[in-house]
Amino acid sequence: MPFIPASLARPATALACAAALASLTACAGGDTNSASAQSSSATRPAAAPSGAQPNGIERKTAAEVYNLSHAANAEAGSSRQQMSRSDAESDLRVSATECAGTVSLRDTGSYDLVLKKDEAWVQPDASFAKWMNEATGEELLTAGTWYHATLENRFISSLASYCHTDQFTSPDTLDDDTTATKGPVTTLDGRRVVPVTLTGNGETVTWYAAATGEPFHVAQVSSREDMADVTYSDFGTPVKATAPSGSVQEAPTG
Repeated sequence: MPFIPASLARPATALACAAALASLTACAGGDTNSASAQSSSATRPAAAPSGAQPNGIERKTAAEVYNLSHAANAEAGSSRQQMSRSDAESDLRVSATECAGTVSLRDTGSYDLVLKKDEAWVQPDASFAKWMNEATGEELLTAGTWYHATLENRFISSLASYCHTDQFTSPDTLDDDTTATKGPVTTLDGRRVVPVTLTGNGETVTWYAAATGEPFHVAQVSSREDMADVTYSDFGTPVKATAPSGSVQEAPTG
């Protein structure tokens, strides 16, 4: 059984509220001043459709804004998700049953990823294959080759963990008891949004809900380098994940 490097074995990214709360351990008793809209290279929500009307979400409580926006994303059925944090980036199109795109691990390499239900295919680049082979002490991967397995395979499931398909079947919610602050309507990259912020231990994570059109959750921005900044766009666009054709190898077991 090959060794799974720690950077692959741990959870890929903190997207859910529960993960944010775990990272901001003082949230419940911390300062609740609203964080201002933050700028991030990854935070580029798509502009609202031309003529989109205000949806009134700013009149809701912080928990309602959070819950309604995450529910809207789930109801859309799919979205493009661009994530960036200190050690990784990804650009994926995701639905409840499919995922396709690229994951880049800084100082490690990148791989293309296709997920269809409980099967996944990954194609490492030269840097990722070299890193994995050196980390395991085995010649496990060849650059440019597609590797396939079900999600019961630990190696494949680790690489596919960037695909948060469960957000469409079990969208995250924020309890009314959670100390969160709703900010006033603001503009984020040309789109009118309502921010909801959790603050603790001097760190913040802010979720932005669209204030016009459908109240989609369009961005997450954190002040912590090890938490993800994420943008969401292309809501409802089919993923159309296609299993690779040609030569496909079975993935290393683990």
